[in-house]
Amino acid sequence: MSNIILFRGKAATGKTYITDLLSKKLEITVIREDDIYDKLSICGLKHSVINSASYDILARIIQTNIDTNCDLIVDISLAHNPYLEKFLSKIDLKDSQVYQFLCICSDDEEWRSRIEKRLANPFPNQSFKSVKEAEDHYSKFNIEPLENEIIIDSAEDISIIIERVNQVLSRNLI
Repeated sequence: MSNIILFRGKAATGKTYITDLLSKKLEITVIREDDIYDKLSICGLKHSVINSASYDILARIIQTNIDTNCDLIVDISLAHNPYLEKFLSKIDLKDSQVYQFLCICSDDEEWRSRIEKRLANPFPNQSFKSVKEAEDHYSKFNIEPLENEIIIDSAEDISIIIERVNQVLSRNLI
């Protein structure tokens, strides 16, 4: 049985930082939708086409890992619940144990500061042009934890975050 450890949330909520540390600690590969998007962006396609293709590719990679009984850490945005549900419907999860984490940053000033840092040196997947634009974008979304999804608050100390994730995973994985 594969273990799929899924981290999702708004931009700048610590997903990449947390998944990097967890990947090293558990020696499990991490894959990011942003990495796929960034590579496809050089093709000059519209954002919607790149985004759709990125999620289709990511779903196929996850399915391959499930089919070959490999564990995987997944870093995706999909903060809006309906988008996550649509994405997960593309994957046959029956031969896997899925651990879902919703990353948030409860310190609004810290989150704004992180967005500002990203704006200074944006990656191709960075579509926001201002903090206000990011705030407006996410205000339209339903970003609530789903059933069995654990909230991770990146405003907390990273050692507390990793310990909390370890506690959840230790029931079956560690």
